[in-house]
Amino acid sequence: MLQFIRFHLITASTVLLLCVPNAFIRVTHAQSKKCNAEGVSISRTGKIATEVTFINQRSQTVKVYWLDYSGKRKFYSSIQPGDRVSQSTYVTHPWVVTDTQDNCLGVYYPDGQPRIVEIN
Repeated sequence: MLQFIRFHLITASTVLLLCVPNAFIRVTHAQSKKCNAEGVSISRTGKIATEVTFINQRSQTVKVYWLDYSGKRKFYSSIQPGDRVSQSTYVTHPWVVTDTQDNCLGVYYPDGQPRIVEIN
C-alpha cells in the first residue's frame, strides 16, 4: 500500500516538522531533511529499487531534481499544479523539490516502499 508524505502546515506533535521558506514538510514513515541537507547529500549505490510519486498541490509549478553521485542536482521534471509524476529510484538516492526559481522546498529520501510526496 502506498503511504503519504505531505508538504503543508501541520499541528500534530507526533511528526517531524522541517521548516523551509514558505513551506512546512510533514513526514510520515519516511526520511526527509531540511534543505540545508542538500549540500551534504549524494546518491549512493543503486541496489534497492523503489518508486516515489510526486503530486503538486500548489498553485505554481514545481521542479524535481535527483541528487547524483556527486551531490549535483539533475533535473527530472516540472510538475504543473494538480499534476503528478511517478519516478523509479533507489533507496539511497535523494530528491529535491524546488519552486520555479530553484529555491528548495524539501529534500526527500526514499525508503524501501513506494511512496507519495504531496507538495502543498
